Amino acid sequence: MEPQDTDARRQANFDLYARMIAAQNAKDIEGCCACIADNIVFEAPAYRPGGEPIASGAAAMREMFLGLMQTFETIDYRVTRFIPALDPELVIAECTGNNLVAATGKYYRNRYLFLVTCRDGKIAHILEYSNPVVHHEAHTAG
Repeated sequence: MEPQDTDARRQANFDLYARMIAAQNAKDIEGCCACIADNIVFEAPAYRPGGEPIASGAAAMREMFLGLMQTFETIDYRVTRFIPALDPELVIAECTGNNLVAATGKYYRNRYLFLVTCRDGKIAHILEYSNPVVHHEAHTAG
């Protein structure tokens, strides 16, 4: 693959991830789902002690997106930066979140590192690293 082809593919995948984030912020379920592969896997090890994925497959990921949209009164994820990887199909994204939790009225403000694998113009795998203590505090009444 020529360097310019690699750069173009890397940028297309950055743009794909940014479109998914924008759709989440807009609570646009169809826009979110348009970005993901049918066999997507979403993992967040800090939130699943047994190591099982949070979502496997497009239908489960759709339910996860819908859950986010119900849990948060407002959603505001921001990509702080993309970190270019040697593999143009790997998106490394550092993000922040500032989401208002509907049940508690508290803001859930976390920092994230996402490792996102893209295939054929769709997001195929997401691995999230974030602080579960911040999540717990924002979702706990009081």
